[in-house]
Amino acid sequence: MNRTEEGAYWQVIWDKFKAGDRRAFETIYNEYVDALFAYGSRLTSHRALVEDAIQDLFFDVYKYGKKLRKPASLEFYLYKTLRRIIIRRLKEKYRFTHPDLFMEQFDLKFPLENISSEDLDEQIELLQKELVNLDEKKRELLFLKFNSGLTYIEIGALLDCKPDTVKKQVKRILKKLQVKVKNKIISLLTITHKNQAIR
Repeated sequence: MNRTEEGAYWQVIWDKFKAGDRRAFETIYNEYVDALFAYGSRLTSHRALVEDAIQDLFFDVYKYGKKLRKPASLEFYLYKTLRRIIIRRLKEKYRFTHPDLFMEQFDLKFPLENISSEDLDEQIELLQKELVNLDEKKRELLFLKFNSGLTYIEIGALLDCKPDTVKKQVKRILKKLQVKVKNKIISLLTITHKNQAIR
């Protein structure tokens, strides 16, 4: 299923949910709850806070679903809403004013990690060491790029920057990592990156 077909599928599910179909809501929940927890867990290490935020998110979706406008991208809507809830809860809990003060390191997973090659395993281990040295914003950017189905436009909207900026930052980060790692893994990631147009 390509992105257009997937988007159309979730639009149908959303319409069914708004029409009162409980199973449609359960479909949305079951599809996204794990991904949302993974993302929320990167924003803060407070597991209970993340779980409560996800519960609030789906409670509001269920309660106000009929009044909500159909989102252009359901995945983007859920990510954005969860991020807002978590940041609000952390500000209330710790009186923080800047998200950078509480954002954790993002545990990145690239598609190439699934390849069972001894050489690639060594390259991935080296790459992961370099990723630890990136600041939180860059790690979140790469996390969203390689661990979600969000487009550059959606990532830009989520992180409050232009899609072009997102694409350039990803390219710049991958280029620096390529210099550090000096091997094919980053080249492959860069090729993947280049082949994806801004949407």
